[in-house]
Amino acid sequence: MTTPLFCVKVEGMIDYTLFQLGLKDDEVKAFLYLLENGAQTAGNLAKRTGISRPSLYVFLKNLENLGLVVESQKNGVKVFGTATREKINSIFERRIDELQKGKGDVEKAFLELQAGKISTSPKLQFFEGKDGLQHILTDMLLYKNIETKAYWPIKSMLDILSENFFESLNKERIQRKIYTKAIWPDNQTVDIKKHPYLGSGIGFLREIRIAPKDINFSMGYWVYGRKTAFISSKKEAFGFIIESRELAETLSSQFDVIWKFSKPLLLSKSSEREVEEWLREI
Repeated sequence: MTTPLFCVKVEGMIDYTLFQLGLKDDEVKAFLYLLENGAQTAGNLAKRTGISRPSLYVFLKNLENLGLVVESQKNGVKVFGTATREKINSIFERRIDELQKGKGDVEKAFLELQAGKISTSPKLQFFEGKDGLQHILTDMLLYKNIETKAYWPIKSMLDILSENFFESLNKERIQRKIYTKAIWPDNQTVDIKKHPYLGSGIGFLREIRIAPKDINFSMGYWVYGRKTAFISSKKEAFGFIIESRELAETLSSQFDVIWKFSKPLLLSKSSEREVEEWLREI
């Protein structure tokens, strides 16, 4: 007999909630069996769930400590059952209150960090290889609704990080409303018609300018929030993230100076059509 869709959804919701309490798969399995079938002896529960008895006793003890399962006697035999609905509701409500308080504390600390009320020492994370360098840029996607600045040798970055990576990165960047100003070296420009995910404009939340010909660079940096991500060329294949307000502000100011002397990237009509078509896919 097919399980009703409603029951499947309810069980899925219960599973998810129990996992949020830190329960293991077998602990969830044992709890759900008790919830659906009533109180059981340890032996019968082990047989029905396929969990070994030694492990089951450990899981039941944890469930008891959380208040989700209670131990009692039936005809002189020890049995285990779920706590009352009211008790389980109170456990979940307490957990929700704790999470809400934790969320509030994190938000407060984040705002204080942004305002410079909490002093922090600079932090450095070093990465090597293609996977490591891709991880550097995905760190930016932890943010939303921010403005970033990229001093970016795009042709070299495509070579080391891959076209597919940049297409995926830009889709998520746009979805997270991360606005970007980018400066490309004159000798590092690419054909936007072939790479529409590198377009610019309002829909892209990106503006691109081309640096003067006498300004060339092989290592790029991307400033976002208090952090700056650096990535080398494919030849050396290393990069790092520095979390330092002073460094981010210094590089941002340097970027602004070069930005003034750089020329906007102009798209051809055919490139504009390709860009618009790509945006419609997001």
